[in-house]
Amino acid sequence: MANTMNKQQGFTLVELVIVIIALGILAVVAIPKFINLSSDARIASLRGMEAAMRSGANLIHSKAVINNQDVGLIMTDIGGAKIQLHSGYPVGNWMNGIRYIVNLDTVEFSKNNAICTTDWCGMGNATTIPSGIISTTLPGRIGKVFPRGYRWSDQCGVYYVNHEDGSKAEIGLETQGCE
Repeated sequence: MANTMNKQQGFTLVELVIVIIALGILAVVAIPKFINLSSDARIASLRGMEAAMRSGANLIHSKAVINNQDVGLIMTDIGGAKIQLHSGYPVGNWMNGIRYIVNLDTVEFSKNNAICTTDWCGMGNATTIPSGIISTTLPGRIGKVFPRGYRWSDQCGVYYVNHEDGSKAEIGLETQGCE
């Protein structure tokens, strides 16, 4: 009876190998799903920014129409900020237009295609975006807001275009490079 009380049981080497193999198979199957979820979350965040920019641009345009400021290029005061409008929409220049669409004063102005180190960064005053999905001709300008870890040249962000030809501003997504 003393032998049975002192007998210790554990996993055999074969059982441990089977458990390790099973965990490895689960990891191979599960990791791509988690990676895909982070990309989906980033795109969802971009869609939120797109909707906010669209709403902000439409609100600014509505105020411009009410104040008869929806024709040509003008400088106006909205909420204490001096904003440059063309056809009632903010221009595609970062400092004078885009950053005021959605209170983006806290968004970092990105210079020289630097990687964004804050939640959101932005640039403007271009005539095309890296993906080439949208372009404009002078005097129209394009700006883009992009998330942390990305830069202007990456195809991941929300673009804003004021063609400065009397047409409605365009707002859309670049998601091909959101990994």
